[in-house]
Amino acid sequence: MPVLTVRDGVRLHVREEGSGPTLLILPGWGVSTWWFRHQFAALSPRFRVVAYDPRGQGESETARGQRVARLAADLDEVIRHIGADQVHLVAWSGGGSTVLQYIELYGADRLGTLTLVGAGPKLMKADDWEHGFTDLAGAAGWVELIRTDFEAAARAVLPQFFAEPLSDDDLEVTVAEMCKCHPPGMAAASWDFLTQDHRDVLPSVPVPTLVVTGSADTAVPAGNAPYLAAAIPDARLEVIEGTAHCPFLERPDAFNEVVEKFLAGR
Repeated sequence: MPVLTVRDGVRLHVREEGSGPTLLILPGWGVSTWWFRHQFAALSPRFRVVAYDPRGQGESETARGQRVARLAADLDEVIRHIGADQVHLVAWSGGGSTVLQYIELYGADRLGTLTLVGAGPKLMKADDWEHGFTDLAGAAGWVELIRTDFEAAARAVLPQFFAEPLSDDDLEVTVAEMCKCHPPGMAAASWDFLTQDHRDVLPSVPVPTLVVTGSADTAVPAGNAPYLAAAIPDARLEVIEGTAHCPFLERPDAFNEVVEKFLAGR
């Protein structure tokens, strides 16, 4: 199993398949490369598909450092590790926060394109922001549930990820995969994700950007996507009907086609 040891000694699980232009997939909070199995299967004949489990998730290890700035540093190390001059980066959900922090801290010289999926620039509601996941009181309760009963948190959030309920078997497999996470670290990461505001970074995103949302997304409300597409200088919006927060799982063929067409045009 390929492993990258980053500067603070944490070992990250990295998966790679195929050859061609490098397509790097950045999972969001609570998930692993396993969630992107359809993209590995369909896109690796034409791309070098790389993904990694963020620290504290999937097969990666950690008991520390689960905050957005450290996750952005991990992304920088992964990009350097895989050795591509430029990557086409696909970031899902909280991964969108990570990549916006990455661009702010490290620039975008190594990014050829950016695809943001189910992402938002600010995940907590505010007087000037209605598209958040929750308010301050809800965030505190959510983080405490993650810390004390991660399985209950996973079962609570998963219905928001899919437009159609998972079968009982698929639900149990998915919960088991999520429960590989490190609960105290996931609580810390969740709080940090929820308290970030990257709206001021969006005008400085310098690469062609595809914004993808499911028409029924409520985990990161779909109103975030039009905002991202309007605020990023060279961005386009794609809405995948009949999906929620995970269009790459619910309608993988449609999702993969949208991504491939975007990259072909670039």
